[in-house]
Amino acid sequence: MKYLVLSLAILGLAACTGQNYDTELAQENQWEQLGLKDGETGRLIRSEKDLARLHTLNENAVAEYNVGYKMGIEQYCLPFNTYKQGKKGTQYTGQCLNTSHERLAVQGWETGYKEYIAEHDMLWLNNE
Repeated sequence: MKYLVLSLAILGLAACTGQNYDTELAQENQWEQLGLKDGETGRLIRSEKDLARLHTLNENAVAEYNVGYKMGIEQYCLPFNTYKQGKKGTQYTGQCLNTSHERLAVQGWETGYKEYIAEHDMLWLNNE
């Protein structure tokens, strides 16, 4: 029982540390890193108002965030990555608009998503 409580406490702490990367990076004025992480995870770009909610903005904060975001979203929008997102059932919400691989990224996502739907249809049919 003691080990169970200790394990749950450790898992709870681990979950908490991963949830606030945005606040931590903003407080450290690592705006480019925040943008990079947001882009790499396919998050839609944050507005200046959203960034200001995290921490006081310095004069270069928004520009630095945008540089990082551009790098991160380009990585996220590589066709192989969008295919994987579609295959996992992730909804496409326009993250890849105006990226260098936009058309291929959307095609990759659509291909993966069609496979996701087909697999789930087969599971549903097999369970009847």
